[in-house]
Amino acid sequence: MTLLDTDFLVSILRGKVTSKDAVDIIENPGTTIINAYELYYGARRSKDPEKSFFEVDSLLKSIDILELDRSAAIKAGNIQADLMNSGKPVNILDVLIAAIAITNNEIICTKNIEHFKRIKGLKWKEW
Repeated sequence: MTLLDTDFLVSILRGKVTSKDAVDIIENPGTTIINAYELYYGARRSKDPEKSFFEVDSLLKSIDILELDRSAAIKAGNIQADLMNSGKPVNILDVLIAAIAITNNEIICTKNIEHFKRIKGLKWKEW
């Protein structure tokens, strides 16, 4: 599975990338529960929350969503501690996304390379 980061999913919602294009480009697309949270949060803050919520919910129902489990939580704690100790912290939501990807041996498809490239053991590709 390729985990679609929030930036990719937002592009789908805005019509810049169609769901069909995403499926054609990426075999077995999925995302994480953290990305789902980011989308639902953005939907509720939009100009038309009900419409945005419906669009987000429809999109997320069409792909697999990986959960934050104990293994990923442990991994995230280790990643964040290492980054903080090195003086190069990353947004905690990105750390949680990365930890879910690493513990599930998945790759993240993102444009947010600056943060993700600092996380050891994470596989990512830019779209």
